[in-house]
Amino acid sequence: MREILTSLIGLFLDDEFLAIAILAVVAATAFLTLGLANPPWWAGAFLLLSTVLVLAGSVLRTARKNARRD
Repeated sequence: MREILTSLIGLFLDDEFLAIAILAVVAATAFLTLGLANPPWWAGAFLLLSTVLVLAGSVLRTARKNARRD
């Protein structure tokens, strides 16, 4: 049971940069939407573009790290 739980947690915390960046994007979206009263479509567009950029950054970062190992 402990191994399964450790593996499950590892799925979410494998890439710390990605996890923290996604949390920051969600927090920024919530603040910009609720705090500044922007329209919902704006929040959706911001969330989509931000998460795509964060994911692309994470992929590039991992690729560079793996290229240095080889």
